[in-house]
Amino acid sequence: MNTTYLNTKSKGITKTVAEFSKQDGQSNREFREFIKEQVVEHRKEGMDVFKSPRPGDDQMN
Repeated sequence: MNTTYLNTKSKGITKTVAEFSKQDGQSNREFREFIKEQVVEHRKEGMDVFKSPRPGDDQMN
């Protein structure tokens, strides 16, 4: 399953803000568009997020 994380970095620590998984029947293109929209929405809220294939440091324990 394809999972993408939205992370933010603060004081050298990467934190996961959101996690999204590709749905059954959803094309790669649809999933990429959805992730782009989520990044834009989080940035409108003032969060400096970036997409990543890995969870943040706070999720790795």
